[in-house]
Formats: sequence, C-alpha cells, structure tokens
Amino acid sequence: MIRKAKALFTAWLSHMTIYRAEIIIWMLAGMLPLIMMTVWIGKAQAEGGSTGGFSSSQFAAYFLAAWMSGQMTVAWVAWDMSFAVRQGTFSVKLLRPINPFWEYFMQHVTERFVRYPFVFLVVVVGVLLVPGTVLVKQLEHVVVYFFAIILAFIIRFLIAYCIGLACFWLENATALDELYFVLSIMLAGTFAPLEFYPAWLRGLLEYLPFPYIIYYPAQILTGQLDWTQMARVLAVQLLWVGVFFVVYQIMWRLGRKQYGAVGA
Repeated sequence: MIRKAKALFTAWLSHMTIYRAEIIIWMLAGMLPLIMMTVWIGKAQAEGGSTGGFSSSQFAAYFLAAWMSGQMTVAWVAWDMSFAVRQGTFSVKLLRPINPFWEYFMQHVTERFVRYPFVFLVVVVGVLLVPGTVLVKQLEHVVVYFFAIILAFIIRFLIAYCIGLACFWLENATALDELYFVLSIMLAGTFAPLEFYPAWLRGLLEYLPFPYIIYYPAQILTGQLDWTQMARVLAVQLLWVGVFFVVYQIMWRLGRKQYGAVGA
C-alpha cells in the first residue's frame, strides 16, 4: 500500500504541477468570501467602525481564514466520477488493483500542494491591505487548525464522492453536487459569520456538516474558540467522517452491482 500510495502521489503531483495555471483560474472562481469581506468591511465602516461586534480587521481575519479553508477543501470528484461512468472509462479503474477511491483522493491531495503557495500569497496580501488584521493570535491555533482543516477536507471529499457514486443510479449526478454547492455557500459561513444568522438556524447548523468545513476551521485559526470548543469541533468532525465513510461503503457495494459500463 505504501508503494501504491507513493506511485499515485508522484504521478498526480506531476500532473497537477503541469496544470497550475488552471488551478489559479479555479482559485479566482472561488473568490466569493473575499468579495463578501469587502462588503462587510464597508458596512462596519459605515456604522462607525464595527457591526454586530465585528470590526473591519475582524471581518478581514474571518473572511481570509474562511476563504483559505474553502480553498483547502475544494472537491470536484463528483464531476469526474459522473463523467467517467457516463463515458464508460470507469471500467478501466475497476480493473486496476486499487480502489478508485484512493486514486481520486490522491488527486485532490496533491492538488493542495500546488494550490497552497498561491493561497498563502493571497492571504498575506489581504492581511497587509486591511490595517490591524491579525489572522493568527497563537501558534497553538495553527496546529489545531491543521488537524481541523484535514478533517474538513475529508468530510468534503467523502460528501462529493458519495454524490459521485449516485451516478450508478442516476444519468448525471452533477446536479446534486451543484445543489450541495449552493447549500454550502449559504450554510457554511461563506456569506457571513454564523453570528449574523438567526438563532434557530444557527442551532440547526450545529447538527449539519456545513459549518465544520469552513466556519469552524476559520474560527479556530483566528483564535475565536477556547480549547473545549476546539475539542468539540474536532470530535464532531471525526463523527461526520465516520458517518460519510459508512455511507460511502454502502453506496460503493450497492453501486457496483448497478454499473453497466455505459459507453465503454
């Protein structure tokens, strides 16, 4: 397994390095949190320096952290799987001595290595543009964020993979992924910190995976959570990883029986 993982990592890292310009374009397509940052900063300045308890620098720190979290949890596997199943090329993957899950997973992991330097550059520029912005208050929060964002990425990948597996029953599963994308924009803290959401909605979101992918990792990085709260976030993230991994296993076993190699 180590040799297989090394081979997949090397192959996909070379592939992603070649397409780094395309990755930058996809980064530009995910600029909504930065756009919302300018909107909320403008609102805070119009109201005398703060709104809802957030100052301009606090808005900048939150949205930069949220954008970075979103960039680190991007997953497009549902689109790739839907295309492969419809074209019949998924048959080749089934013949290989390794579960296609790990090939898609390594494809996403290696893409992060190419994406992160550009993400880091944008975050640094954002911090410098807004006076007083402190993205990280303590080094300990960076360590916890590292584990939180890994779990957030796994959750997002498993959700996307399960959506991709739905193409065993549907002609095209990308519509489901688009629906998830819309819901995640509204419910993950991309438009605004969850402090601005109605109390009933925020209470409901505690039982959904959306805020644990973007909002809570951003809060951890910016030092807005204490150790008890951070431990709870990591525990809930692990729970969601377990839930979606079980869903993936069930869909994978049932889906293979439905696969008809259309277009092969």
